[in-house]
Amino acid sequence: MRTEPLNLLFVCTANISRSPYAERRARMLLGDAPITVASAGVPGYPGRSMDREMAAQLELRGGEPEGHVSRSLDGDILGWADLALTFEFAHDLKIFERWPEAWERVFGLKQFAQAVTEFDAAAMTGSALTSAARRVAGGNSMGWDVDDPYHRGQRAAETAAASIDKAVESVVRGLLGLPAAGDGPRRADPSRHGGRGDSVLPWSSRK
Repeated sequence: MRTEPLNLLFVCTANISRSPYAERRARMLLGDAPITVASAGVPGYPGRSMDREMAAQLELRGGEPEGHVSRSLDGDILGWADLALTFEFAHDLKIFERWPEAWERVFGLKQFAQAVTEFDAAAMTGSALTSAARRVAGGNSMGWDVDDPYHRGQRAAETAAASIDKAVESVVRGLLGLPAAGDGPRRADPSRHGGRGDSVLPWSSRK
C-alpha cells in the first residue's frame, strides 16, 4: 500500500464535466490514502459548477457534485501536481505549448491507466513515478481521448462516466499497489495489504 504522498491533477477543457467527475470519483476510491486530488481546465471556464448531466452520473454512483467551482489551469496549479492526467490529446498539446517543462508529468488518462499496470507505482512518487511511467507508456494520441459530454445529453454523459470510471479505477489501483481489476492475488504483494492478496475498492467499473 502507498505510504508516500502524491498530488494528482485531472485536466479537461472547461473543468465542469470530465475532470471534476474524475476528481470526485478518485476521492471515493482513495479513502485515507496519502494522495491529494484536484482538477482544472485548459483553457478553462472559471467559476462554474459541475455540468448537470455529469453531476447526475456522479450522484448515481454515490458521489457528491456540490461545492465544485471550475478553474483554469495555471503554472501554480500545474507546478503543484506530481502527476497530471488529461482527457484529450489536445489538452497535452496546449499544456506543452505553454509549459514545456511539464512534459514528463503529463499523461493522457487512458495512457497512464495502461502504463501504471506495468510497474510498481505504489513504491514511487514525484519524478521517479513519472519517469517510470514514461518509460513504459505508449505515446498519447486522439485514440485515447474521452469525448467531451458537455451539452450532448444523458447518453453521452453515461458513456463518458463509464469510460472515466474504468480508467480512474486502473489508475488508483496502480497508485495504491492493488492488483488490476479482474486479476487474482498473483499481482499483489500480500505484505502490503495486511496479508491479503487483493483488496476490494469502494466501487467498481464493472457495476
